[in-house]
Amino acid sequence: MQTIPESVAPAAPRARSTKKVVLITLAVILGCAGIAAATGAVWVKHTFYPSAMTPVSLTAKEKEAFDSKLQVLNNPATVPPEEANRTLVINEREVNAYLAQQELGESVQVKFGEGQVSAAVILTAPEDFPIVPNQKIRLRFTFGTSLSPEHKLSLKLDDLTLGGISLPNSWLGDMKGVDLIAQNVESDPALQKFLAGIQSLEIHNGTLRLVLNK
Repeated sequence: MQTIPESVAPAAPRARSTKKVVLITLAVILGCAGIAAATGAVWVKHTFYPSAMTPVSLTAKEKEAFDSKLQVLNNPATVPPEEANRTLVINEREVNAYLAQQELGESVQVKFGEGQVSAAVILTAPEDFPIVPNQKIRLRFTFGTSLSPEHKLSLKLDDLTLGGISLPNSWLGDMKGVDLIAQNVESDPALQKFLAGIQSLEIHNGTLRLVLNK
């Protein structure tokens, strides 16, 4: 007598499982696409339609301390000979508050890093700019800064970024790595006099430390 083979298990549950995986995968992909689109919109607005920056305002105590530092810079001959009294530590808030006093607080903001100064700047791209000419944009300039033992201050453009993207050096007229101060110090007596009054200069995260000459 011929034995009737047992029927195989139905494939429906497996099919439903596969369908569920596909649906979950599609949901994840669409979700990631939505996040990417939202992030991209924020990036475009931040970079190409930037809102004015918030100017920094010092408290009365901070302003008093900063004013005393400015007086020392303006009259270095009156500083006592002790190095402790010839040392000035200027922080980011003070610099940005000074920029706000010059009516630049909504378009320029400075940060101090290790041996570097960076500045976020909102400006209108010039007509010959390779991309978005005449468009209001937010850029970040990063400068490497140092003072040699011969008291020669160096300020070199390390990078220029648009929305976090480093722009090619050729677009900037090959300015990266160029010492901007060395090009101008010979023709600027006021800059020469200022540099002659500095014994040492150090830049750390958040602060600029100057020691003035006797």
